[in-house]
Amino acid sequence: MRQGVNPEKFKGELNTKKQHRVVVVFYIPDLQQEYYLQSLLVLDHCLNSLVSTINHETTNITLINNNSTSEAENIVGKYQDKIDKYVRYTENKGKVYAVIDEVRAAFEPFVTISDCDVLFFKGWEKAVFDVFQHHPNAGVVTPLPSQYSAFNHNAAVFFDGYFSKKLRYGKVVSDEDVDLFLKGVNNYDLLNYAFKFNWKEKQYFLEGKVKAIIGATHFVATYKSDLFKNQNTFPAIKFANGYEAKFLDCLAEENGLYRLSTLKSYAYHLGNQIDEVVNHNSAGELLHKAVFDTLIVNNCHRSNWLVYWIKRYFAKTFKNFQKAKK
Repeated sequence: MRQGVNPEKFKGELNTKKQHRVVVVFYIPDLQQEYYLQSLLVLDHCLNSLVSTINHETTNITLINNNSTSEAENIVGKYQDKIDKYVRYTENKGKVYAVIDEVRAAFEPFVTISDCDVLFFKGWEKAVFDVFQHHPNAGVVTPLPSQYSAFNHNAAVFFDGYFSKKLRYGKVVSDEDVDLFLKGVNNYDLLNYAFKFNWKEKQYFLEGKVKAIIGATHFVATYKSDLFKNQNTFPAIKFANGYEAKFLDCLAEENGLYRLSTLKSYAYHLGNQIDEVVNHNSAGELLHKAVFDTLIVNNCHRSNWLVYWIKRYFAKTFKNFQKAKK
């Protein structure tokens, strides 16, 4: 039987609500297969770069272990004092299940979802939130130029940008930043993805004090966490093509918001092989609490179905027209 009163009831301790949470999910099943030989080193570089570049006064970290090999615990242990929440599944649930299980319950108004093979550069948080600050309709922002995905679930930005005269098309991303991205993903076909011209030559972007590239990737991106609220769809399959599009990419468009990215590279896709980019030491400011005081975080509401389809039809027509011009 219980005797006395739990002393915790009298302490009156308060929880602290931060403004931003970074969720990193990893799966390293073994260290024998060639694909996973450097996975522990990749995870180590990812976590080291992350904890070294965020402002811990504003940002929490959630690390999700999708039933990895026991050796991975040694890497996690190096950063345990910097990780706010550590989740370990007893089976590999797949990225989508593991991620949405966390972000749907996040208290922070912004949440970054990242794969475990991302190298974060100094200043990435500030660069991302500069975009949110100067483009209030941004729903998703990636910390590296993602112009190849401009038309991916992005009807609202083309519709609104066209009529507001903020939509621009020109050369604003440096060749170096394009090459850095292509080196990381090792997929040079993306240069001509969906069009017959080279994304290196020109990009769609939004004009303003802080320019924003139209397009976002899902291997690392910051979301308004309200996008995930009231979502109850269940990822019944652990791994399926298009799952990230179905559960992550579509949300901004459905709420009339934009998928954008930074003009310069503040992150790098390491993949499964370490290269010389790990020595990258790009200077940049830390994100400060005051930045969030200037952000207006409106509740997301699913667009009226008619408005949603009008914008999608416009974006599709605009895309086909631009393609025909080439």
